[in-house]
Amino acid sequence: MDFDGVNNIVCDAEESDWLDVSYSERHYVDEQPRQQKQRKHLNVKFKLTKPLKIVAIAVLCVALLAALLFVDGQFAEDVFETAKAAFSSTVFSAPEQPVATAAITIPSNLDLVDVANGVATFNGGRAALSLTSGTVTAVDDGTVTIAMNDETNLVYTNLTDIYVAVGDIVSVNSLLAKYDGSFNVAVTVGGATVDVVGSETQLTWNV
Repeated sequence: MDFDGVNNIVCDAEESDWLDVSYSERHYVDEQPRQQKQRKHLNVKFKLTKPLKIVAIAVLCVALLAALLFVDGQFAEDVFETAKAAFSSTVFSAPEQPVATAAITIPSNLDLVDVANGVATFNGGRAALSLTSGTVTAVDDGTVTIAMNDETNLVYTNLTDIYVAVGDIVSVNSLLAKYDGSFNVAVTVGGATVDVVGSETQLTWNV
């Protein structure tokens, strides 16, 4: 039996297997750059389609607006009126002015009992003192009116003995009259009674 020939066949087979493996490894190494090229190609393709997506969204928005205009004919008019009103209120509206207040000090011998419907009720003794300086413009049965200025008057009511007359000029804490139990004071501006807010030391109102 020829052993030398058998050995030669075995050796040839081993060499062929080694050559196949070596070829397969070289083939595997060559494919990697090809995959990277494909990924780069895909990235470029994605960048190109991004603007198209933006354009598609814009077209859809325009189509939706057109559909709303077609369904509701008042839609455009309502949008215009709303925008016009918002613009007018922002540009042409005058800024709000702060509310001015006036105040008078309550004399120490008087106690503020209540304020209702613009009328303040006082007690604390028998003497009704003037809360402000001014001119006596009217004296009636149990009522004295003192003008603080051309528009504002203080009207004292529920008085008994009155010690002033029309035309008298009075100062703060001047004796006006006497009262039994309590007396009332109302502030009028332009002939109308205004709402007053009272505390332990002041009466205030908006002017």
